[in-house]
Amino acid sequence: MLSVKIFRWRFRGARLDERELRAAADDMLDQLRPRRVLRDARDFALKFQNDDVFRDYIVSRIWTVLPVVLVFFLVSTICSIDVMFRTARLAYDPPLWLRFFALLLGAAVWLCGVVGQLYVFLIWLEERAAQRDRSERGKRVRVPAGFLAYLKYSRALPPWILVVIFVVLPLANIARGAPLAALILAALVALAPVLFKKFDS
Repeated sequence: MLSVKIFRWRFRGARLDERELRAAADDMLDQLRPRRVLRDARDFALKFQNDDVFRDYIVSRIWTVLPVVLVFFLVSTICSIDVMFRTARLAYDPPLWLRFFALLLGAAVWLCGVVGQLYVFLIWLEERAAQRDRSERGKRVRVPAGFLAYLKYSRALPPWILVVIFVVLPLANIARGAPLAALILAALVALAPVLFKKFDS
């Protein structure tokens, strides 16, 4: 009898977890709708404009934030240049249209890579500012743990997709010919927020 109750409890827990995963998946897919992406980006920009806690947090740490932003610019610039030259070298003597396409593709890689990295970084800064403000006021808010919960509640799925497509994949392509350079660039992107967190602690 006891084993049957345990089995039922586990089965209900499994069904609950499955429902939660489906709800999280539906919510994350909903984030990818163009209207939702634009609305979330607009709301985030307005939050920076209207949220004194978030704005003051960044302004007071601007000289620590800027080096991280410069790392994002550097990595995206190198990725875009690599994509541009690889595209232009698809032909031995590339025609004018291919050179123009390579230039546009490189610009798109740079812009989307920078936007994705900055968006993810700013979402992280906004959460740190909110946590610090809550701790100073003695408030405790339980935030769901896990990467899926982070993507769901932070609305960070679209910028992470930009990071994967326009930063991670170009770095992987660079690693095929220059693994050391790709490793250094990846380390810069990964360590920049870690160093920021260390100096901000």
